[in-house]
Amino acid sequence: MNNKRAIIVTSGFLLFISGFGIWSTLQPDRTLSEFENRVLATFPTFSWDKVWSGRYADQLDDYLVDQFVNRDNWVGLKSDMERFSGKAENNNVFFGNSDYLFERFTYNGEQLEKNIQQIARFAKRHQNTMDSFSLLLVPNSQTLNGEYLPSYAASTDEPQSPLMDRIFSELSEVISPVDIRNVLNQKKTAEQIYYRTDHHWTTHGAYYGYKTFAESIGLPPIPEEKLKKNEISDSFYGTFYTKANQRSITPDALELLETPLPEYEVCIQGQEKCERSFYDMNALNERDKYKVFFGGNFPLVTITVPYEDERKDRSIVVFKDSYANAMVPFLAQHYSTVHMIDMRFFRMDVDQYLAEHQFDDMLMLYSVATVAQDDIFKWLN
Repeated sequence: MNNKRAIIVTSGFLLFISGFGIWSTLQPDRTLSEFENRVLATFPTFSWDKVWSGRYADQLDDYLVDQFVNRDNWVGLKSDMERFSGKAENNNVFFGNSDYLFERFTYNGEQLEKNIQQIARFAKRHQNTMDSFSLLLVPNSQTLNGEYLPSYAASTDEPQSPLMDRIFSELSEVISPVDIRNVLNQKKTAEQIYYRTDHHWTTHGAYYGYKTFAESIGLPPIPEEKLKKNEISDSFYGTFYTKANQRSITPDALELLETPLPEYEVCIQGQEKCERSFYDMNALNERDKYKVFFGGNFPLVTITVPYEDERKDRSIVVFKDSYANAMVPFLAQHYSTVHMIDMRFFRMDVDQYLAEHQFDDMLMLYSVATVAQDDIFKWLN
């Protein structure tokens, strides 16, 4: 009986594995997993060099794992089972209360100090060449919504407020700090400041960042009651959702806050045709719906608004990461020319570019994570 049972179990297991293997082979290969928001491995090209080095076996293993039939469902089921068992984190993303997701934040002190020094070098050259030169730092979601974090997360997550204090303090002599923490804390009970499934702030959060910046340089911000709310999607899943692979999370709503503008142009470096809108509505059909703002991130984006009011015949250059994409449309209410420069991709001579265009104001708008982690500010110099 024991031998018979062993044969039945072994045969069933082999049949199960073989069946799924054949099924996977018959399915067409996928190039992208929308659930995981990443490119999937394709069948490796054969060469004897790759065989002897072991790379062929590694690539074949990646291919079989990525192209396994119904992969997205299996990945989601694994995450569901881990969550059910009490696990409060997956891929460095914390499962918070009220369907909030948070990414564990750490940083390298040496990289942070290098970035501060690079920004300071750049600011010293330009602090007296414009009417205003400001630094706006956007903290991460847990800085405002820490009450939703799992109980153990605080001991494994670096707080960002002390970092903001340090960055502002070390740069305050050469660049004007724009501290938005107080206003975001005041507004978070009435408005959703950050998406639950994504690292970005919502359009409401971006509005309060804009309002604080405008007031800091003497511009009258657009009153909130004059903004038209336009919900363009109720099924937005962001980067945290993708990393956590947690299917039971309720999606976010994606909302725009708009006011009328003269017919303006948005020109993206490398694209032949300029657009008539800040928003790429085709992105609503993609996995990353946050790309609705300008269609994503580019080295250089220029915005031109034909104002007749001489008071608005001004220009501003914004050095930015993706957090600026939701805020810059508000700035167009005050400037006839807005240039957005993303130093992750921009490789022109920055000093020469600024000398050629003679901007009135300059704003550096970055998340704290970008300043603490990314090695991009060397390109300023």
